[in-house]
Amino acid sequence: MVRTVVLVRHGQAKGKKYGQTDFDRELTKRGAAALEMTFPKTFAHVMPTRSSELWVSTAKRALQTAEIANKTLGIRLVREFDYLYDQDYQSFMDELAISDADLVVVVGHIPFMEDACAMLTGSYMGFSTGAAACIEIDDAGKGSLVWFEDGPEV
Repeated sequence: MVRTVVLVRHGQAKGKKYGQTDFDRELTKRGAAALEMTFPKTFAHVMPTRSSELWVSTAKRALQTAEIANKTLGIRLVREFDYLYDQDYQSFMDELAISDADLVVVVGHIPFMEDACAMLTGSYMGFSTGAAACIEIDDAGKGSLVWFEDGPEV
């Protein structure tokens, strides 16, 4: 089982254009720039190891956010999961239970990030765009919130 989980909401996204799906929305230029500036501070206490993994929703804005985060983190194994976009909590919890990674950074959407935080810790945190929460999980599978960093102002 994973020992540390960092939940990250994607950065500020563009509005949906006519004929465009929600799935294909990209980060705004300002949103991406804000993440570039703040993620080094946000992830300053995250120490990836060789077994660390970056899990990301397959939606465009989440993939872009994960790419920016990984400039700071340098995690080698990046895995894309449709269930993070689909808000499938059971698949997420099942994947956490079988993973042997010591650290998993997860980039996704709300309400999933807020609900996953509440499920793991019993504490509800409101995730603005670019917000992150670090959760330590004990041997019994109970999580404790270590830190929460609100998203950047855009």
